[in-house]
Amino acid sequence: MTPRRDARTPGTRPEARAEVDVGVPPQRAFEAFTAEIGSWWVPGPINFFDANRSPTMRVECRPGGRVLEVYPDGELVIAEITTWEPGVRLSYRGIVDDSQTDVSFEPSATGTTVRVHQYLRDDGDRAFLFWPNVIGWLLPWCEDLPPGRSTTIAPDRTAGPKPRR
Repeated sequence: MTPRRDARTPGTRPEARAEVDVGVPPQRAFEAFTAEIGSWWVPGPINFFDANRSPTMRVECRPGGRVLEVYPDGELVIAEITTWEPGVRLSYRGIVDDSQTDVSFEPSATGTTVRVHQYLRDDGDRAFLFWPNVIGWLLPWCEDLPPGRSTTIAPDRTAGPKPRR
């Protein structure tokens, strides 16, 4: 979806909200969402900006890090991380569009509620509001985690984080 600024009703902005409950604690849900995004992001022709190049997703796990599509011969920067609070909150500013995405990780009776709010920035013209179609992919990944399995988010040192199992 690519909403245009001139199509908006005054005082409103295009936005999308989505959430999923996962059966792991907030810190673990945050690690899965960020450090392991390449494992749960579903490949397909409409799920990447350049699906013909066999991409995967990667998050540079640190404040100021980037969200990337990674190809065998390069990468595309999708967004820049603006807020990094492991186990609590993540925000990033779109580079390929004019969106802002805020993700929260809230304890729930069954584990964690992961809430995503993606919206067109006030200074923007287009936003690809995809999270309602994507957030559900995180659930099966978290359900398949063996008890006690965890990753450690290491600061990105150029090659990106490598989950430790």
